[in-house]
Amino acid sequence: MAKTYKKADHIVSDEIVMEAKGICKSFPGVKALSDVDITIHKGEVVALLGENGAGKSTLIKVLSGIYKQDSGTVSMEGKEMHFEIPSDATNAGIGVIHQELNYVPTISIAENIFMGSIPKKWGFVDYKTMYRDAEEILNLVGLKLDPRMNIGECSVAQKQLIEIAKVMSNNAKVLILDEPTSALNDIEVGYLFQLIHKAASEGVSVFYISHKLDELFEVADRVVVVRDGCVTGQIDMKTATKDMLISKMVGRELSDMYPKEGGIAGNVALRVEGLTTDSLNNISFEARNGEIFGIYGLMGSGHQAIGAALYGQDIIHNGKIYVNDKELNPKTPLDAINAGLAYVPAERKTEGLVLNQSVAVNTMVGYYCKNKKRLLNTKLENKETQKWVEKFGIKTPTVDTIVESLSGGNQQKVILSRCLELAPDVLILNEPTRGIDVGAKSEIYKILDQLCQDGKCVIIITSEMPELLAMSDQIMVMSDGRTSGFVSREEATQELVVQYAIGG
Repeated sequence: MAKTYKKADHIVSDEIVMEAKGICKSFPGVKALSDVDITIHKGEVVALLGENGAGKSTLIKVLSGIYKQDSGTVSMEGKEMHFEIPSDATNAGIGVIHQELNYVPTISIAENIFMGSIPKKWGFVDYKTMYRDAEEILNLVGLKLDPRMNIGECSVAQKQLIEIAKVMSNNAKVLILDEPTSALNDIEVGYLFQLIHKAASEGVSVFYISHKLDELFEVADRVVVVRDGCVTGQIDMKTATKDMLISKMVGRELSDMYPKEGGIAGNVALRVEGLTTDSLNNISFEARNGEIFGIYGLMGSGHQAIGAALYGQDIIHNGKIYVNDKELNPKTPLDAINAGLAYVPAERKTEGLVLNQSVAVNTMVGYYCKNKKRLLNTKLENKETQKWVEKFGIKTPTVDTIVESLSGGNQQKVILSRCLELAPDVLILNEPTRGIDVGAKSEIYKILDQLCQDGKCVIIITSEMPELLAMSDQIMVMSDGRTSGFVSREEATQELVVQYAIGG
């Protein structure tokens, strides 16, 4: 069953708040934007739609002062703007929430919110005012957190909501939201949509970037399609269909979004008994070869902590882990790798990649660690990396290309390549398609399905209900750090999964 949200009515004015004309932007060897025109009216929600690498991120960085365009103009309320630095755009009334969150993990929530504008009294930090105001800002997005709490202790979803609250509290005229729901569950997404509708009804203009097409029907008034650095069309959401959006975005039909054929369930590859950490309480489950084992939970349920615990990143207080009937007591990730586990983390840019290194280095770093190689073998690196580039269709000029320059979907494929280069028995993926477009999602789903057909055990920890229901053979649902239910593929429905997730 598709998730639904109530779309609030708001009036879109004829008044143009922001207008970009003839925007061009090039990087060495790449023309990212070519003669882009885009407008947004007062109180309008405009969705920017396009595959990873289409130019959406470059466009919003130009609109928010992070990049300076090579040619073209950006105007606010009819006045041409010249953004030299991002704070110029902020001062002009543009608020941005980036897909990759920016925060300092070692300081409090309140200090992160007010960074650069810390309230002071008599020359000293006014902590009382700062904590009080931070609490009010957190209430904007329904977060009941102590503002004194270290933000590094928050979940990805909580950090996302904190960033959203911070930007929305600055009374921006234009909000740019880049994949704002990538780490949120259905309930949190619904709450966010209420905030967007409320902002739009008060005259705030919103650029909304998302690869979750169902969301666009609930939140957007109009869709602007970007492909290969150009605007290729605009669609009124009142007349749009999902197939129309996909076709406009990727330039082709996606006939099978979830290509689930699956393998034949085999022996138990991973057995967990009574796993207990700071976030998990007495978790037990079995995952088999030839199957995809899905794990789901709402924010704070502990489901996001399972991968890190199995991979030796969290301290295990109690419980046992068996891989192919051999006990594993992971103290470090290398222990897990040597036992046959591989792990794709949720935050690929901060946890999964060395951004300033090449595709080849990122692909082969696990190989060197596992095999304790002291000397680099460039010929082997290039050969093995090229194999994965061809197998997964990674769009990169060469294997020596810096991985930071790749799109999100291609970065995710690089991480998958590194994991599969280790020839693991169990592959664990935390939010496997977070922040990537439908074309890349479909390709990754095919990779996971082929792994099952090859007899591998795949575990996906996901907040996306359609992904969970379509790809999982067995599902474990969590609530409050505990297992609240198991659901087979045959009996799985959104209602049943959510019922377990809320502890029912």
